[in-house]
Amino acid sequence: MIRNGVTSKVDDSGQSVGKRYARTDECGIPFALTVDFDTLKDDTVTMRDLDSMKQVRLPISEVSQNVNDMI
Repeated sequence: MIRNGVTSKVDDSGQSVGKRYARTDECGIPFALTVDFDTLKDDTVTMRDLDSMKQVRLPISEVSQNVNDMI
């Protein structure tokens, strides 16, 4: 799916977050977004950068802009 200039894929395999991150690393996907139980409460997601492995929590409304700024 492409929205706001950002391509996305959903991994709903039921694997742990760590295994999903490992899968995205193997594919060379530069950013991974994690939707979790906190997302349902506060409309935020965790964004992880492949190169630095840094993770930040940010509002869903800021994801597209942040990804576009980083690329």
